[in-house]
Amino acid sequence: MKQTGLLLLVLLFTVQLVQAQHMISAANRKLSPVLQNNRKLLTLKKEQVFWLVTSNIDSARKYFADKKLPVTIIREHAGGLLVVSAKGTVIDSTVLSLPFIRFIDVPRTPHEELSLNLFDNSLNTINVVHSRYPNLNGNGLVVSVKENKPDTTDIDFRGRYISTPLSSNLISSHASYMCTVIAGGENSFYTGGGVVKQASIVSSNFESLLPDGDNIYKQYGVSVQNHSYGTGLENYYGADAAAYDASIVANPSLLHVFSSGNSGNLTSTGPYAGIVNMANLTGSFKMAKNVLTVGAADSFGNVSYLSSRGPAYDGRIKPELVAFGEDGSSGAAAHTSGAVLLLQQYYKEKNSGTLPPASLIKALLVNNADDRGTKGPDFLSGYGSLNAYNALRGLENNQYFSGTVSQGISQTFTVTVPANTRQLKLTLCYTDPAAAANAPRALINDLDVELVNNSNGQVWLPWVLSSAPVLDSLLKPAVRKKDTLNNIEQITLDNPTAGTYTIRVKGYAIPTGSQPFFVAWQEQAADQFQWQYPVSVDYIKGGEASLIRYTSTFNTTTGVLEYSIDKGASWQTVKNDAVLAAGSQYWQAPEIFGTALLRMTINGQTFVSDTFTISTPVNVQVGFNCADSALLFWSKQPGINSYTVYQLGEKYLQPLVTSADTSIIVRAPGEKLWYTVAPVINNNYQGIKGYTINFRTQGVDCYLKSFFADLQNGNMGWLTASIGTVLNVKSITFEKLVNRQWQPLQTFQPVTKPDFELGDNNLTDGVNSYRVKIGLANGLFITSDPQSIYYFLTTRYIIFPNPVPATSTLSVLMKDEPQNTYLQIFNTLGQKVLQQKLTQTAESISLNKLQGGIYFVIIKKNGKKEFTGKVMVK
Repeated sequence: MKQTGLLLLVLLFTVQLVQAQHMISAANRKLSPVLQNNRKLLTLKKEQVFWLVTSNIDSARKYFADKKLPVTIIREHAGGLLVVSAKGTVIDSTVLSLPFIRFIDVPRTPHEELSLNLFDNSLNTINVVHSRYPNLNGNGLVVSVKENKPDTTDIDFRGRYISTPLSSNLISSHASYMCTVIAGGENSFYTGGGVVKQASIVSSNFESLLPDGDNIYKQYGVSVQNHSYGTGLENYYGADAAAYDASIVANPSLLHVFSSGNSGNLTSTGPYAGIVNMANLTGSFKMAKNVLTVGAADSFGNVSYLSSRGPAYDGRIKPELVAFGEDGSSGAAAHTSGAVLLLQQYYKEKNSGTLPPASLIKALLVNNADDRGTKGPDFLSGYGSLNAYNALRGLENNQYFSGTVSQGISQTFTVTVPANTRQLKLTLCYTDPAAAANAPRALINDLDVELVNNSNGQVWLPWVLSSAPVLDSLLKPAVRKKDTLNNIEQITLDNPTAGTYTIRVKGYAIPTGSQPFFVAWQEQAADQFQWQYPVSVDYIKGGEASLIRYTSTFNTTTGVLEYSIDKGASWQTVKNDAVLAAGSQYWQAPEIFGTALLRMTINGQTFVSDTFTISTPVNVQVGFNCADSALLFWSKQPGINSYTVYQLGEKYLQPLVTSADTSIIVRAPGEKLWYTVAPVINNNYQGIKGYTINFRTQGVDCYLKSFFADLQNGNMGWLTASIGTVLNVKSITFEKLVNRQWQPLQTFQPVTKPDFELGDNNLTDGVNSYRVKIGLANGLFITSDPQSIYYFLTTRYIIFPNPVPATSTLSVLMKDEPQNTYLQIFNTLGQKVLQQKLTQTAESISLNKLQGGIYFVIIKKNGKKEFTGKVMVK
């Protein structure tokens, strides 16, 4: 009996232990991986911020109030997310076990992804959009850049930055660069031109990693938010990921664009722990499925070594796209944000002011991307490199379908494929409801797409990647099969037979309601060639190597590349065997100011580029900078007969005058301080503008650029002066202060050069003061501020100024290092009014507001009197 009782007792204890372990395990599952790996945060007794995902916000709010729990709600977000302040011990002991608490996380510290200071808007065909659609500039749209605050005084944002309470107090060059890439106004230089030069800009502090409130996006009209930052490797679908998915559900026209990160060389964590160079996106918010996550590519479209790769934590394809960002994914995201705005503006203007759904824009961008690396989608480049022009053409030509399906229901669409089609490509995309935080799989509504050949019934399924947590599997090419993970599915068909095809979209698993979707499609014809750079809006620098770009669907491997600088009258060979599949070729442009054409010859067919300009920037300088006027000048350029001067207006550079002169006097400039110049080429074209300068900050005063007085060879004063221009200057005179009168040393007349120098062999003991006097043709004179040389001839000490204001300081210069040296000041009654020890060869003595009058100065060294003099205090 005793043994039976003991056995029952052990059994009961074991059951209780298992139950307790199950309770602890269940509670732990509510914690994010960040908290699971750093549980000490739950032992802290100080207030900190937590994210609580609840099943019902109202219930949570009421419970906290009724129980008087020390939990302060800071903000509420869609999807049951509460941002709260509480002690870690309270969260651990009470909140974690509450049945309506589903998930707990903590904010992480964001950091800017590395930025790139190179300019290239041709890889992603943004320049082609600017050329073919000149009216698409972002006008009327607003982009939000979520990170620190840009420099709002930057002239490339002039008049377009909207100040809001959301901005960070920290100003960041990285934020300035992101704003420039997206919406720079090209005021500073052509490299300061963004994708959408007329879009308005707001910034939002990334101190909060959660999306802004829905009302905020609506209040400021934000349709794109750029996120070029990360927090470190995080492989889970956190509260922030769910919040961003919910943000797009609540704001169907809003698209969040994230950089993938710059950790492509790091070893993964979470479900892909231990796998090198894969699954290393930098932030759980990048796991959201309705956003665009963008990796970095170099100038040739290859994925940059440090660009973070997929898959997402549950095997979904991430990043969706790559874009130019040779040293970082920040610029890649910014380029993509700008491209989104281009498509949004086009759609808005064609649809009575209505913005397009984000899922349509995603479908167009993904479907029209240029395939990179492994054929088909992959975890390095996603669905390919951003091609803004092709996406815009797809939108313009209505190459998309929209529909809605519910559980078990299918919807079909028909496309007709003409003969000689190189490839048919289609992409399904939809905005999926937010999943629960920490869900093992993010997809809620599972739609399927397939392509059917109507003539024979053959069916093609989408491309699917292996998501098995093994490096070899993650690097395998995609295969055709049913996709159960992604809310983006893509089918391509090479060399399709001409005829009609059916696109079928089926609601495979839709728990409730119905799911809207979009399908974008395109046909790529054979034997096509297109120039991508340079086009009409591009600048080529003379004498420098430029990477020209093109696309080709010819089966032929090479073509003959030539250029002409005489309007096509003659052609010079660049390369006889330019590789068409490469899509690019370096070309050393001639060092000229002129126009040019490029030509590619393939199988006897010729393809000629737009007319573009070759030039170098004009260097604008300041001749004089006076209160009522300023002179700007520049060197005459070979072959150029006229120049256009630009003045910065309220928002953009505006042409001021076109003239054959190489100088201009700006009269009564007021606040008009910024100017640049562009050469006019062949009367119709404009070369590269010079860097825009503020003439007040170029180091040139009213004619005088610089004036220096220095001691040379121990006994000679050496004077040098430089003026900004010789225009209207009659004479230059060096003067010396003698017995409190300015006496001329030498006059230079006529003035034919800007630089002058003079030696003075007659230095006097103490202070020698000089100035420059500029005589103008109109009889006026301009004088410089005095410059002084301190000369020790017979004395070891120099005291100045004399007279000296009582509120100022008396300067003492010593020839030798002071040793036990004191300065004493006595009034006329012989009373010592000041004494100070001298410790340096140059000292400033505060006069302690002495009364005006004559004072006697004595300097003693080691008790021996070495200097006596008088000083007048005013």
